Amino acid sequence: MSLARSLFVGVTLALAAMPPAQAESPAQVQSRLEAEGGILHVGERWVDLSQLREIYRQRGYRLMWTGASEALADDLMLDLQTMAVAEGLVADAYAIPATGSDLDHDLMITDALLRFGRDLAAGRVAPSRAFGGLGAETRPAFDRMAFLRLLSSRPAFAAATQPLLPAYAGYTRLRDALHRYRHLARTGGWPRIPEGASIKPGMADDRVTLVRTRLIVTGELSADLAGGTLLDPPLTEALKRFQARHGLDEDGAVGPQTLLALNVPIEERLRQMVLNLERWRWMPRLLASHHVAVNVAAATLDLIENGTPAMSMRVVVGDTKHPTPTFTAPMSSLVLNPPWTVPPSIATKEVLPKLRRDRNYLASQNLRITAFPVDSPEAVGEGVDWDQVAAGGAFPFRLRQPPGPDNALGRLKFNLQGTEDIYLHDTPQRKAFAKANRALSHGCVRLENPVALAEHLLGANWQGKLPEAIAEAATRTLKMEKSIQVYLHYWTAWADADGTVQFRNDLYGHDARLRAALKKARTQPPLIAQGQQQGAL
Repeated sequence: MSLARSLFVGVTLALAAMPPAQAESPAQVQSRLEAEGGILHVGERWVDLSQLREIYRQRGYRLMWTGASEALADDLMLDLQTMAVAEGLVADAYAIPATGSDLDHDLMITDALLRFGRDLAAGRVAPSRAFGGLGAETRPAFDRMAFLRLLSSRPAFAAATQPLLPAYAGYTRLRDALHRYRHLARTGGWPRIPEGASIKPGMADDRVTLVRTRLIVTGELSADLAGGTLLDPPLTEALKRFQARHGLDEDGAVGPQTLLALNVPIEERLRQMVLNLERWRWMPRLLASHHVAVNVAAATLDLIENGTPAMSMRVVVGDTKHPTPTFTAPMSSLVLNPPWTVPPSIATKEVLPKLRRDRNYLASQNLRITAFPVDSPEAVGEGVDWDQVAAGGAFPFRLRQPPGPDNALGRLKFNLQGTEDIYLHDTPQRKAFAKANRALSHGCVRLENPVALAEHLLGANWQGKLPEAIAEAATRTLKMEKSIQVYLHYWTAWADADGTVQFRNDLYGHDARLRAALKKARTQPPLIAQGQQQGAL
């Protein structure tokens, strides 16, 4: 017998063993579940009955949580409420409203338990890339029958739900950080620091006392350094620690950006952590033991080997007009000395206006029109009346930049399978990596140390040899020792291994959209009630 079949039979036997209800007959239950429309609406709660029909059919359309099972239902719902709070879910989203019948009450309990299990295992909303998810195809599965089987066998609720939790240290650390910050909120949070001129190291300002209090609350400054209005060396170092964990320039001063971060209310930080816990629930239940992880919001890259970072570096990601998408894709090759084919959108929106102002722009940027011989005058646009040829506004030619030190892709390009326009690559613009704000590209990910990453992925035979191969100036495609999965994530809150909580700005508005979607999901009718087909988990 297959595993799926054994689970299906197991839940049938377990549920069938529960005592029948006396209030409604099986025929009444069946009629209610199969009624036209298939929606139960009580207060702000909507139940899609199509999701429950098979469950009740397998137990002969008898109720589940009446009679001797009422006490079990009460215990389960109490444990559910407690665990929902602990895991960063909204407890009252699973509350059972008063109903007019035992049948509706029974259906509400079953629905609440299943929604909680699904939300814990796979998130409350689908992992849309508009919310910073990897895409709906990566959402973990949730076995509703198996979950009810566990609950009906009366284990401890924690034991039944433990397999549903994301088995990642990152999830656990962030959840623990959420508990710590909730404690800080209950004890008063932190003070707001008034607006004013920047406070630089060595300066005195009455607001420094509040800065000290603020940093003591979150642990950057020792409590015995609470007094004083001077921004002295210990406070400067504490500010640098605060700035480091918020992705700011580490100058030890209270400038506009640092003041803004200091004054984010603790309630907002709590919401930010809850949103990122939701993203953890979208993660595939098993990541490749060796993979590349890019945190787009933080503009960083980690090469992970057996769960441990083997290499880390800064990256440059897309600006707000050209956001780097979140997704996962395999990577198995790289290109030495790659040419760059200019995307049509860049050619039209950026190159064309510059050509109309400067007819020598193509030659100055080492760009060539591919329709003409590479060394011909026409290849750099000589004789082309750009005002007339491109009167319609779209660039009429394909542009390519030959390999070289000034090539936009630098000397290395890493190919991601299934993605035409997004890849990891080198860049000649090295100064950008020293900036705190590294959202500067057109969507691709520029690497701070591409040679080191390439040598690591190519294997032992290439150690120390890549610079020489690059110097040959020939375009070559090299296969990696083995394919490696690349994940482009969007984490705006996380906790390091030592418990340090990191926050980043919501660069592309994914947090804001996710927050709105979660709020809408609490009261939105099931899709089937809106004349659409609902996909069941």
